[in-house]
Amino acid sequence: MIRKMMIVLALCAGVALPAAAQTPAPTADEANALFQAQKWEDAAAAYQTLTKADPSKGINWFRLGFALNSLGRYQQGADAFQKAIEIGHRPEPMYALSQSYAQLKDKDHAFEWLNKAIENNLPQPRRVRNDPNLASLRDDPRFAALLALAEKKARVCMNIPEYRQFDFWVGEWDVLNPAGQQLGVNKIVLLQDGCIVEENWTSASGGTGQSFNFYNPVTKKWHQSYMDGFGNNWMMDGEFKDNALYFEGAVFTPNSKTLVKVTFTNMGPDKLRQYIESSTDNGQTWTPSFDGRYVRKKS
Repeated sequence: MIRKMMIVLALCAGVALPAAAQTPAPTADEANALFQAQKWEDAAAAYQTLTKADPSKGINWFRLGFALNSLGRYQQGADAFQKAIEIGHRPEPMYALSQSYAQLKDKDHAFEWLNKAIENNLPQPRRVRNDPNLASLRDDPRFAALLALAEKKARVCMNIPEYRQFDFWVGEWDVLNPAGQQLGVNKIVLLQDGCIVEENWTSASGGTGQSFNFYNPVTKKWHQSYMDGFGNNWMMDGEFKDNALYFEGAVFTPNSKTLVKVTFTNMGPDKLRQYIESSTDNGQTWTPSFDGRYVRKKS
């Protein structure tokens, strides 16, 4: 009664009443902090507010879906992931959507979105093998095919022809000069699921050197970086054509720079030739400096 009388008196006197206190909307940083702390109830509430205020940001829909999935609200999570996919067409929400459907025991939709996620270059596709959120799918015959696809996508360099152009150099070799005298030995191996071709050179005199070789999908060229124990650094780029890899670049020493051309020619399964020309006059003249005939070591 007293409260009502005060309100009436205040209105009669023309006095403005204080506005009711309102909780401010969360900022993106606050929502992200809740997400990182795995406070899923609070994070879900924060991202619901953010997506309502601005529905155009896919990351907020994705994190809302993740929080909802973590709370076991899989259908709501699926709805949020659908929004994220519509905005960005990213593989991460596609994968998360498959997890929602797997938890909902909707295998057909789970496999549909798993395949879409992997085909759209899902990071770390091998994760599907042991993901507990996909446990309900493992007894389905389609899961084996999915694992094969994930393995293929995980080995990108092994499944793109350009990355395999230098495979003829892979192996253990005796390296001879044209007269048949031993120049050294070279062991070439693949690293990082075939993305790097690594050279391990030992000369007949005991000097050693290593190079990393890789295909650059942007420049469409191969790159080699070689360093030996004397501080000589070779930096070259090249391309594959006519069954050979042609490099051009320079050798940098502590006191000089020499231009070089290096050609690796595939001569069959057990032979190849490495031919090097060098120039000390900025490419005006070229001099042969190495002619190595590779013979594959017998196992």
